[in-house]
Amino acid sequence: MQIDEAPAQHAERDLDVFLRICLTTHHPNIKTEYTMSVKSLSELESLRGGAALKARLKHVDDRLKWFGFLRLADHASKFGISDVQAKIDIKTYRYLSATPPPERKPGPAAAGGLGAGAYVRPEKFVPVFDAPGTMDELWLARFPDARPGELLTLELLSAPEHRIEPDDVRALLAATELRASCRLKYQSMTSTEASERIVCPHAVVKASGRYHVRAFDFARKRFIDFSLSRVSSSDPLPDHDPVPATLDDDWHKTIEVEFMPHPRLSQTQRATIAREYGMQQGLLVVTVRRAMLFYLLDEMRLLKAIRQQVTDLADVPIWVKNVKHVADELASMEGET
Repeated sequence: MQIDEAPAQHAERDLDVFLRICLTTHHPNIKTEYTMSVKSLSELESLRGGAALKARLKHVDDRLKWFGFLRLADHASKFGISDVQAKIDIKTYRYLSATPPPERKPGPAAAGGLGAGAYVRPEKFVPVFDAPGTMDELWLARFPDARPGELLTLELLSAPEHRIEPDDVRALLAATELRASCRLKYQSMTSTEASERIVCPHAVVKASGRYHVRAFDFARKRFIDFSLSRVSSSDPLPDHDPVPATLDDDWHKTIEVEFMPHPRLSQTQRATIAREYGMQQGLLVVTVRRAMLFYLLDEMRLLKAIRQQVTDLADVPIWVKNVKHVADELASMEGET
């Protein structure tokens, strides 16, 4: 197929032509993964590479829904694709969307903006994917195993989840990535009423079945954790000075927790637990951020036992060898809150 050369001002038209060509041609020696021009999401399932494309489009949808913007370079880097392929992904998404993000304007990025190559969520936004999104889908790109001849049963226990509304946390998540400050309304379990907080977040953590943001609280003048499911609203504060994440000592300091089989177990039971957890010489050393120590012990169901340093309180077949050191660190942190 021969295509006449077109002037540079017709680049948009040329890309449309290129997309149509990709429907009918595939060169085995070209490793760049191009997409196809589709009219609906339902067409993706039957197309070559459709599952991978759908995962990338879902990521675009999630970014706009949860963060309010998408950077072209970040999208390309996340999926290991070229900038050309990333641009085609965005164009495909814009074609499918009833409320597409505006086309990027040429030229340098505006001062204080999101940087070059950013697509911004329109004010009236309707997601392309109808199903409610989860934070798991935001952080993890799922590529289905395309082996129709092999059946694999995978049962996942669906415990009640902590519901998070994108509209409530969008500004907070954007501030986390942009290292900016924001205002949020937060309901703590130690207060009867919700309160307004001004924070500067720098990290998102999933622990103990919940998503948290690690942020500097300007009222308490220290870094603490906020559960995303307890945030009822958030608003950007672009003119408020941010706090560098380097000042969060508990985030950057690490603690070694030495897990061992519980002393009450028999010799064969201890050997089984050591193998189960991949222990070396009966010991598994886990290095954790000091700020995350509480969550590690909570997930290992050792929190109460470690607080009191009583082995009989542990209802799991493991224990902590350096229990005094870990208990002292935990008590020190809980005393600061």
